[in-house]
Amino acid sequence: MLRRSLFIIGLAALAAGCNGGSASPPPFNSGVFVPPTPTPTPSPTPIPQHLYVGNDNPAAQIEQFTIPITATSTPNFTITAGGNVVSLGLDANGNLAVGLLNGNLQYFPAPLSGTSTATATFSNGGATNNGQIAFMSSGGFWAANVANRVNRFNPPFSNASTPAAFVTDPGMVSDIGVGIDAAQNLYIANAGGGNVSNLYVYAPPYTGAPIITPGVASTAYRKLAISATQLFVCSITGATGRVDVYTLPITATSAPAFAITTGMNFPEGLALDAAGNLYAGNVGDSTVKVYAPPFSATSAPTVALTVGPAPFPIFAIAVGR
Repeated sequence: MLRRSLFIIGLAALAAGCNGGSASPPPFNSGVFVPPTPTPTPSPTPIPQHLYVGNDNPAAQIEQFTIPITATSTPNFTITAGGNVVSLGLDANGNLAVGLLNGNLQYFPAPLSGTSTATATFSNGGATNNGQIAFMSSGGFWAANVANRVNRFNPPFSNASTPAAFVTDPGMVSDIGVGIDAAQNLYIANAGGGNVSNLYVYAPPYTGAPIITPGVASTAYRKLAISATQLFVCSITGATGRVDVYTLPITATSAPAFAITTGMNFPEGLALDAAGNLYAGNVGDSTVKVYAPPFSATSAPTVALTVGPAPFPIFAIAVGR
């Protein structure tokens, strides 16, 4: 009997040793999966943006500035184009298209630098001048001919590039501004005869009839810029010119909601940055003025940068990489 009691006590001691001497119950599985706490993902570093400003004289400079610009900003570098620069376009990868006063287009591949040279120079469909350039998400771009056509060019670009397609309309007199929105709709600013301007909007695949807005008197529409909710188009009529602002979407009855006039000195070029700031390139005093959202008829520039060396008539600006 004593031997049996000692045996039972020994088993109990052995069991206690296996549990580390703890009286805690074994783990309980509730059947509910609790995912591990994820390791925080660092926010991606924003891609730096730059302002490009073109010189419409034979010096043909294209200057790059880092955004945000100030009144004392200096160019990071200068690219020399093949003639007077009247339009600039940048795609999402930083490739640059340039419109020249002689009707030719040039293509400068990224990355851009002070040693960049054009890999392609070709005619804008026989045009004798160039309006604005607008890249599509496909990598192709539209280029206005300052007459009654806007031509589309598809990559790869070469000296032999010719228009892959075009849009035109009997009412187009001097199509200068073009832009593309996120849905790839094509917007055209038409500086009509008698200081009456209007807008044309073509939906992809650009083969249907456009939306045409009523004419706006006392205007000579030039370049334009498009945000998610507004369209901005500059006019060079009046004492110092202005920027008309339309509310999107554009319809056949659209009219400017208001105009920005303060700080304007015959604006020829417009662009928007990632923060929604509006840049106006003024040919009258060789300045780039920056306007911060929200925009209204009382908007005034927050920055005024004078671009040189003189003479530096600004007919083209662009914002991108």
